[in-house]
Amino acid sequence: MTNHSSSQPQGVRLEVRGVDKRYGARSVLQKADLVIEPGEFVAIVGRSGCGKSTLLRLVAGLESVSGGTIRIDGDNVSGLSSSTRIMFQDSRLLPWKRVADNVALGLPPERRGAAADVLARVGLGDRLNEWPARLSGGQRQRVALARALVIKPRVLLMDEPLSNLDAKLRLSMRDMIRELQRQARITTV
Repeated sequence: MTNHSSSQPQGVRLEVRGVDKRYGARSVLQKADLVIEPGEFVAIVGRSGCGKSTLLRLVAGLESVSGGTIRIDGDNVSGLSSSTRIMFQDSRLLPWKRVADNVALGLPPERRGAAADVLARVGLGDRLNEWPARLSGGQRQRVALARALVIKPRVLLMDEPLSNLDAKLRLSMRDMIRELQRQARITTV
């Protein structure tokens, strides 16, 4: 039996019940239902334009539902949450900030050292002072992953963050993400 420290995040129960999302007259989601148990890793698969990214944005609190409810550990999602992070298809790094500063963005000064720790966990401990433009695409995505993990989220939402990588790197990154998710027991979609 593995002993996990209490400082590690614990996954949460995510419930999507009868969720609708409309943009004007266009309906993107209709009566979506989904339950994800704490610490699970769930992939949502569907054709382009079926509402996968919209669902993630709703769970993240970036948008509000048109109908139905989304609950995280029994609490309704209504806006952004400090325990939820989303990773997008592109890294969205700030080009004028070095790698460590991109990861530590928004952290209080006393927690900025955590950026170095999580960068080491994703294999970039030696790139703290690099500019994003000097990194490969895979390295930029690992910086984005580190930025998502540094706050020790309880929910990690991933909107095809590996889609722009070559097949070999995609597999390597997928395995790394899965192992980090398993260790921290983060609910991941």
